Amino acid sequence: MIISRPILSRAGALAILAALVALFCVGPLAAYCGLLAANSDALATEEALLQRYRLLAAAGPNVPTAPAGALLYPEMPESQASALLQETVKSAAAAARVRVLGLQVLGKELQSGTTRVGVRVRASGDMASLRSLLYAIEAASPALYPDNLSIQSHAGSSDTVPAALDFQLDVSGFTPGPPS
Repeated sequence: MIISRPILSRAGALAILAALVALFCVGPLAAYCGLLAANSDALATEEALLQRYRLLAAAGPNVPTAPAGALLYPEMPESQASALLQETVKSAAAAARVRVLGLQVLGKELQSGTTRVGVRVRASGDMASLRSLLYAIEAASPALYPDNLSIQSHAGSSDTVPAALDFQLDVSGFTPGPPS
């Protein structure tokens, strides 16, 4: 059985074409498989990090809290007490629908066996929001003391919605200090 020349040349051309297609597929296919492996490793790393964050979130914050009805913050550094005071004020402002424009930590003051930590709050809202914020601050536990309240109104026409108020107040809390 003799194979004719045109069939042999077609078979050779098909073999060459198949070899070229195989080489072309092996190069990009190998690169794609390498990319998948690298992404798989990165995904596994990110999953491990996510699991760690979920465990940390489930454990909750490691911030000491005062027992209900306490007047003073528990024994802690001034920076922690200031941060806890800021968080308390920010959450009270959010609940009262007050927009906080700025918080400034005030210097500590030693007063008869206690240390006063304070923040100055600049905020805006309507009269009902201000009332709710002041109530939340005064009802907080441990006891917080609002002071130096100043209110500025942006007067509008009398038949519009109540005017927005800009206000500033100092909020203080106390920690046990050195004995006097």
